[in-house]
This record gives sequence, C-alpha cells and structure tokens, in this order.
Amino acid sequence: MTTKRINLSFSMDREEDARVYNILSAQKYKTDYVIKAVLRFMEKGDKTLDKEKIKEAVKEALREYGIDSMDSNKIENNEEKLPHEIFDMFNSL
Repeated sequence: MTTKRINLSFSMDREEDARVYNILSAQKYKTDYVIKAVLRFMEKGDKTLDKEKIKEAVKEALREYGIDSMDSNKIENNEEKLPHEIFDMFNSL
C-alpha cells in the first residue's frame, strides 16, 4: 500500500485560512475529514442553479397549471392565484 503526503500552509493573516486551520486543528481524524469534505464539494460541482433554467422551470410549471405569459395581467391583478405547488418547488431547490 502506497501512502502519499500533502503539506498545507495557512496564512493566519487571511480570515479564510485561519478559519480552515482552526476547523482542521479541532478534528481528530484530519485525513478522513479532508477526504469527505473534498468529495462532497466535488459532488456538488455541477448543481449550481442557472437563472435561465429557473425561468424555464417556472414557465413549465405555470403551463402545467394552464397559466401562460398572456395570463400575467390576471396574476398581477390578483384575479388568479398561483398554485402553492409552485412555491413548494422553490422551497425544495
């Protein structure tokens, strides 16, 4: 079994460096902690929300409820209420 080592340096003058140093210093199993943190960070990679994707998702949800952009005046004038499921969709993001 091969073991490799990485040496990390932290500048205590930089706030983020100091925070990470303190977090790592408090950990009992530093290597396991860093491995899990890096893997979680990398898994999140492509899951950032894009404004256009959100707009398309909202338009699609509105169309499913029979509301299109032509109905926007009704919504603004409170003649028609948005379904609660649309807001639930945003809460789940």
